[in-house]
Amino acid sequence: MPTFSYKAKDKSGNTIAGSVEAIDEHAAAGIVREMGHLPMEIRISHATHPAVRSDEAGSVIARYLIYPLWTGVNIRMLAIFYRQLATLMSSGMSLSEALRSLGTRTRGRMFVIINEMQEHVQAGGRMSETMARYPRVFNMLQLSLVRAGEAGGLMESMIERIASYLEYELSIRSKISKIMFYPILILIAIVFIPHVPTAVLKGGGAFSTEVWGSVRIWLPWAICAIVLVKLLLQFRVFRYIWDIVKIQPPVLGTMARKIAMSRFSRALAVLYTAGMPMSESVNVAADACANIAIGSGIKHAVPAIQSGHGLTESLAKTRMVIPMVMDMLLVGEKTGSMDGVLNKVADYMDDEVDSTIHKAGIVLFVLMILIAGGIVLKIVLSQYLEQMKPIIQQEQQMP
Repeated sequence: MPTFSYKAKDKSGNTIAGSVEAIDEHAAAGIVREMGHLPMEIRISHATHPAVRSDEAGSVIARYLIYPLWTGVNIRMLAIFYRQLATLMSSGMSLSEALRSLGTRTRGRMFVIINEMQEHVQAGGRMSETMARYPRVFNMLQLSLVRAGEAGGLMESMIERIASYLEYELSIRSKISKIMFYPILILIAIVFIPHVPTAVLKGGGAFSTEVWGSVRIWLPWAICAIVLVKLLLQFRVFRYIWDIVKIQPPVLGTMARKIAMSRFSRALAVLYTAGMPMSESVNVAADACANIAIGSGIKHAVPAIQSGHGLTESLAKTRMVIPMVMDMLLVGEKTGSMDGVLNKVADYMDDEVDSTIHKAGIVLFVLMILIAGGIVLKIVLSQYLEQMKPIIQQEQQMP
């Protein structure tokens, strides 16, 4: 079993370091939490036995080359899994029976995971222990909620919360996909627009030949670029730079920032109302916002919260949370109704995201239309100048 070194905050807010043996990073983080510390950094130890490191070569290749491109399990499959699991458990089934039932109707990698999970639970193990072996499939938010459910005997409630959160995440992604549809369609059309004169002058056969020639040149480069970007984004430094760039443009940057804050707000509401300590809830929710730049800023509030400072005061110092949300949180702290206020904050941010996505969609559409119009204008002018060239030459030759 590999050894992981860690840096964590103890209950006094002091930074401590040490090492633990675990299956993977998520399992190591869980062990550190069970020790009463808040993990800040987990890394595989270079002192790990050479035989162990050689055995893990395949998992490293899978982690950095295969899983970033395809894990075999998408968020829609996870949302369906949790929703069906919650439904079966609410009908009176035990966790093991519910997992066995789901395993019979699942295919692909999810089939392997569910059956492994069912066998482990039936043997007396915990569902979270199996989840920790698949960090690319189950993130820390899911793992934390399941562990909270196992510790408090509230598995059905926690599974229900995860299902609702993933359905919310799906709705966010669906909205983003909708606003990107028309710009992408126009972008594809831009590829064909320069070849329209060929179709008019030489016929459809020449048009298809010319288009295919362009596609054959650019498509491999486009695929390589997409793969390279996906692989580079697995490294924290590149992801951090990319996340900073995303939040800079006037309209699209505002949309990216509000989506990140909406995810953070929803995750914080789910985690805190599930009974997790505020400091740990903020730490996990910061990762759930899916923007390292914003998440890292929010995590600066964790030591202050652990030291006894209020949530509003601690978050205010990070300058990551919008004023309206800060005011709502302050009211929640004063009235002692943080559970309800956090849910209202999440709902408010959802409404803000809807409005911002709609505006961003309009801006993107207009921008792509202008780009397409510019290309058409260039083609028209080039054709016009080509037609006028002989006339201009004749006039120049006349005495």
